[in-house]
Amino acid sequence: MTMLIFDFTVEEINLIAIYKEDTATATLAQIAARIHDMDANMYNIAMSASMKLAALTEPEYAALTFTPTDETDG
Repeated sequence: MTMLIFDFTVEEINLIAIYKEDTATATLAQIAARIHDMDANMYNIAMSASMKLAALTEPEYAALTFTPTDETDG
């Protein structure tokens, strides 16, 4: 299954952009290392983003660009 960038929410993209590494595996490790510092809302976003990242192949991950944005950006 190919995941597209629009399958991620704005919040998930922003979170991934903060912790982004060269591989999905390394990005997942970064998120996991910091999840204990997150409030409940961020924890839920991190878990959702992590599940989506885990479903990606490394080539799919490499093809995606995670650029931080806010919900008002057009």
